[in-house]
Parts: sequence; structure tokens; C-alpha cells
Amino acid sequence: MKKLGLLLICLVLVVSASAQNKVKVSNVKEESSITYSMNHPLHSWSGESKEINSVILTDDARSAIYQVAVSAKVSTFDSKNANRDSHMMEATEALKYPNVTFVSSSVTIDGSDFTSSGTMTFHGISQPVALKGKIAKEGNKLTFTGNFQLKMTQFKVDPPSLMGISTNDDFKLDFKVVYQ
Repeated sequence: MKKLGLLLICLVLVVSASAQNKVKVSNVKEESSITYSMNHPLHSWSGESKEINSVILTDDARSAIYQVAVSAKVSTFDSKNANRDSHMMEATEALKYPNVTFVSSSVTIDGSDFTSSGTMTFHGISQPVALKGKIAKEGNKLTFTGNFQLKMTQFKVDPPSLMGISTNDDFKLDFKVVYQ
């Protein structure tokens, strides 16, 4: 399934690249991560995935970004609590919907700020989202960082519960994706 998700993302970007003569650049897995943060009346926690597959379409000088695609397997998020991770996989039906993906339709860069509008797919539901954050260029390396809020129910996921009390519907995603 992981290969299929990455293959679809690459196919979209390869078609776009060949049509526009752009350069495809993959992320540096060791330096990239996505972290979710959730709250429950009794405690807060986060889970991190470093198993990210992402590509961007850029020019040779990496001065313009035309498209971004990111995919991560839900099962790769680690909150340092195996029971909680198992419960999250159950709540998000990770076996049925193994990936969370984002594919941009536009990327705007203004100095060190970027905005990327596109479609996020999670739990089999696709929703339009706009991501904002910072972009840093150091030599041939590009680093995108930022965070945004989502609601579990907008993706038809019932917030998990502990002791009969549900977590907050809102959750935050922080990202750092490095390309070289």
C-alpha cells in the first residue's frame, strides 16, 4: 500500500513535470517529520512520524516551487505509548485507510513565508486545506516548516475516548519536510 500511495503521488508529479519541464526533488527522510498533537481533559500528547514520502516540483535553481505532494502511513505515528497508538489506529481505521496525503494545487512563496493550497486525504475523506509556514533555503537544501489545525470529525473520525471521555475534536499537525 505504501508503494501504491507513493507511486500515485509520483505519477501526478511526473506528468506535471514533463508537461512543464520541471525538476522533481524528494524529501530527506532522516530530517523530515510530521507530528500530531491531541488533548484530552486528563492529558495531552503527540505522535511523530519520520516515515514521510514527499516530492516537490521546482526549477533547476530551486527558486520556485510549483507543486508539493506528501504521504505518510497512519501506522508510523509514534506517541511513545503502544496502547494509545493501537487505539488511534483503531479509531482512524488505519488498516482500511492506511495513508494520510496532501497534494497541492498551488504554492505561493513570499520571502520566507509560503502558502500551499491543496487537498488532504485522511480516513478516505478528501478536504481542501491551506497550509502556511516558513521555507528556508540553505545551499541546495529546502526546508518547509509549519503547523495547522484540523478536526477529526471533518474526516469522519470519531474522537477516541479514555474513561468514557472523548478527546478534543481539534488536533494540530506540525511538519518539517526537508528536500535536497
